[in-house]
Amino acid sequence: MTHKQFFNLILVITALFLTQIGSEAKSSVTVGKGIWINIWNYPENPEMYCEQLKSKGIDTIYLQISRSNTPAIKNPASLNKIIKSAHSRNIKVIGWIYSFLKDPISDAQKFLQAVFYRTPGGDSLDGMAADIEEVTNSRSIETFAKAIRKSVGPKYPLIAITFSPVLKRADPRHYAWKTIANNFDIIAPMTYWHGFVKLRSEKGAYDYTAQTISKIKEYTQKDNLQIHLIGDGQKTSSAEINGFLRAAGDHNINAGVSLYPWYTPKEHQVEALGMFKLSND
Repeated sequence: MTHKQFFNLILVITALFLTQIGSEAKSSVTVGKGIWINIWNYPENPEMYCEQLKSKGIDTIYLQISRSNTPAIKNPASLNKIIKSAHSRNIKVIGWIYSFLKDPISDAQKFLQAVFYRTPGGDSLDGMAADIEEVTNSRSIETFAKAIRKSVGPKYPLIAITFSPVLKRADPRHYAWKTIANNFDIIAPMTYWHGFVKLRSEKGAYDYTAQTISKIKEYTQKDNLQIHLIGDGQKTSSAEINGFLRAAGDHNINAGVSLYPWYTPKEHQVEALGMFKLSND
């Protein structure tokens, strides 16, 4: 082997290694178990809140940072406290923005302000997600995602919060599933079964979750897609949550699970989530 051939081989091996690292970084950011918080329900005592989550094995907080019609960082003082309290306990804080996408470039700029935000101590969010519920056409979503990707680079893990594809409003004729899958690294469907009275049981939650996973793969046509399941914490029982979590395990969910609670999570909800073990935990 000549020196030139050897050098080229090293370049190829290095490129493959870096690609693998980037892929692992993207897939690992949401792995684990988390609780969602919106901008109206920041905990009054972040230290106590984070300590409770940590004691139950919850390792991620999904914290709303803004909406399209608010400042890019809605509550900076509270945000700083939550990040500090969480990171001191090795809890990740992944931010999210409710993006109307009526002005995709403006929404992208707000998203990026959160990505690059630093606390007075120099700390930052561990990731960012976009909630896509209002404008859902391919052009707006792609414009938004590409504007973000241009600034963050190829290795930053972009997360899309979506409807469950079981819902009529998420029909692929007007909800751009393929565009989302092509521009985001992780899809996090809102798997909220409790609004359907007939599904308020362990079996109902299981079935709804299983259908959500199956249809996402069908609509995106990506079997190896990174999926993070957001479970229903809106007055749901332990049995329902167990059904949701069991479906996640049975269908090999690869990017973690979480609950979106009604105001703050109930003790039984945190207990059920904390006790659950995914294969990649």
